[in-house]
Amino acid sequence: MAELYPIEELLLHWAYRVQTEGTTLLLRRFKQAGYDVTPEQFGVLARLGLEEGMNQTQLGERMLKDRHNMTRILNLLEKHGHIERRADSSDKRIFRIFLTERGHKVREALTPVVIRHLDELLDGVPDRDEATTLKVLRRIVANVRRCTLEVC
Repeated sequence: MAELYPIEELLLHWAYRVQTEGTTLLLRRFKQAGYDVTPEQFGVLARLGLEEGMNQTQLGERMLKDRHNMTRILNLLEKHGHIERRADSSDKRIFRIFLTERGHKVREALTPVVIRHLDELLDGVPDRDEATTLKVLRRIVANVRRCTLEVC
């Protein structure tokens, strides 16, 4: 059984810190590059760069965002001219989401910033340790999902 304290010895504490501190640093790097885009918004631009034309539900599932958060992100991206919503040709209630020319340019400009950021975060981490950490984190996610579906 895991002990709760000292909290600095918990794997999930460090996973949380990597997420929060890494996201804060990336936001600062975006601002230094002259872009008023959050890492969360960039994630949507990057995903749309791979799979344009998804509807909001599909995009939310891929981004692990609930409907409310996905709507908020998309509204901001649309307001700043990064995306456009187009009615689905077979179901007018559904909107497909596409990058605008501006959205493509922002994604292209920030991709090297993100790559450099990730490289710097992993500086000094051997490939085998990165692979092991990824394997462990995937196992933890699988355990969370299992416990979500059944009583643990």
